[in-house]
Amino acid sequence: MLELIKKLPDEIEEALEFDLPEFKGVKNIVFGGMGGSGISGDLVSAYFSDAEIPMKSVHDYDIPHYVDKDSLVIVTSYSGNTEEALSIFEKASSKGARVMAISSDGKLETAAKGKGIPFIKIPSGFPPRTALGWLFVPSFLTVASILGKDVEDLKKQLRDVADFLRRLQPEFEDLDSLAHDLANKFYLRIPVVYSSSKFYPTVYRWKTQINENAKAFAHVAELPEMDHNEITGLINPKELVELLWVVFIMDREDHERVKIRVKETEDLIKDSVMGTTIIEPEGETLIERMFYVIYLGDYISYFLSLNYNVDPISIPRIDELKRRLSK
Repeated sequence: MLELIKKLPDEIEEALEFDLPEFKGVKNIVFGGMGGSGISGDLVSAYFSDAEIPMKSVHDYDIPHYVDKDSLVIVTSYSGNTEEALSIFEKASSKGARVMAISSDGKLETAAKGKGIPFIKIPSGFPPRTALGWLFVPSFLTVASILGKDVEDLKKQLRDVADFLRRLQPEFEDLDSLAHDLANKFYLRIPVVYSSSKFYPTVYRWKTQINENAKAFAHVAELPEMDHNEITGLINPKELVELLWVVFIMDREDHERVKIRVKETEDLIKDSVMGTTIIEPEGETLIERMFYVIYLGDYISYFLSLNYNVDPISIPRIDELKRRLSK
């Protein structure tokens, strides 16, 4: 797993070489996918949150009623056999929407090629959660082109991200690193992570990586929404709340009121929980800071899996559920 985590920068660079289709006149964009595949659409939506074109991520079987010929539906399934993604693909195709499919193989590739739908084939043989670079970049650049962004500049930024992540590797692997420290703080406790809406997909990635790699429970939520409800719940049951370690992600470009909320919320809850940590993401650009948080979470989940002495690769419950559903 550590080697798979370390190859993320290589994936980003390799994905920059993919041949991508062009779409004109798109009025709305829907991302369809689940788990390690679906997170890519969430990240793209968050990065372009100020776009004039509406974007929505779907982690389910159905698509929004408004999807039509002016919609672009980007379906992502690493295996190509995810049943929810295949359902989205078929429904989008039947409604005459423009569709782009991303997978390594499987039924999605066969269906896309059979219908003449643009298909991005990515390398196979890896756990989907370790293929984020290949999954994210095609969607990101495709949407950037639709929005009229400077795609060449964004490609340069992505190359810089790859170099940035490589520089972080020895830092995160050091025994005194923030990644090791938080993995130790999360051990035998319940990790709770809060962020602004823009960074929420990056902390949701923490949750899913901790779930799958460390076989551990974690909870995430957005600011300012959690200040209107969850903040009052961090009291009871006292003996359980006292086992929470809370992390706040506070980016330099977050709304000024959100930054104030981070500090005041941390002060209000600190006596109820085991401890708190405020992290200000490193990186010059927004995309670097988003991937800083993602990469930090990947390393934390790996070190936490070592603390729990579990195999970070295997996902037996997911495999068993798929087996049962296939009957």
